[in-house]
Amino acid sequence: MISKQTLASAALGGAALLLLAGCSTSSTSNVSAGSVGETSSTSPTPTSTTVAALPFNAGGYLAGNATPKVAVGDAGKVSVVATAPLEKSDGMGSGTLTFAFRNNTAAPISHVDFTGTASAGGKVVASGSSQDTVPAQVKPGEAGFGYLYFEDVSSVPESGVQYEFKASTSPADTSSYNSAPLNVTQADNNGTSIIGTAMNKTGEALTGPYSVGIYCFSGDTLTSSTTDYATESGDIEADATVSFSHDLYDTPCDTFTVGVSGWFK
Repeated sequence: MISKQTLASAALGGAALLLLAGCSTSSTSNVSAGSVGETSSTSPTPTSTTVAALPFNAGGYLAGNATPKVAVGDAGKVSVVATAPLEKSDGMGSGTLTFAFRNNTAAPISHVDFTGTASAGGKVVASGSSQDTVPAQVKPGEAGFGYLYFEDVSSVPESGVQYEFKASTSPADTSSYNSAPLNVTQADNNGTSIIGTAMNKTGEALTGPYSVGIYCFSGDTLTSSTTDYATESGDIEADATVSFSHDLYDTPCDTFTVGVSGWFK
């Protein structure tokens, strides 16, 4: 499920990325983030890693009733570890691929962006980029969630698809227009919408828009995602709050987590 505001999100995110590029010199770009088959799930994967895998929501930024176990992934890199089924948009030809990742580097990261390809029969059949990741800052060993938006999935078959990912990240600091995590303080599913609030506990002033990323699960397995924006869009000071209400449009999401992010001024 993808928000009707996805294209606006992509434009705003791209503008912020250009601003951020002038603020940080230690960003990483287009680094391999692993390969995931379409049947992968978020079950734990034993592997050698120099960074200890932290439990879900170790940073405390997310809220909801989901407590998934997330696979460890590849040592020393930002690694995609699981995907949900590809969601194809009826009549539009586009699609959304929800995924889980883990920061197995030794430093906290922010402004996490992914690109990815779908391959079948030895050929690339779709290419896309991420529109949202949560949380906005990810500790070493911490897991996060995002999704790729594919503009054209008409060539993607129903089975036998392999996804390849690349990640771009920035240091988790408070530089201007770096991504800023808000702490989600309330997130309730009333049967038709997910409604809640988030507080700015960064100690710094933030600016909007404030993206709301909602990720749905069945047990430990990702099933779908959707994005929206907080009601407030202007500047907020430290300890101020924003609110959100997102219509699920009858999509099942009984088990979920929510992350909210803005930008440092």
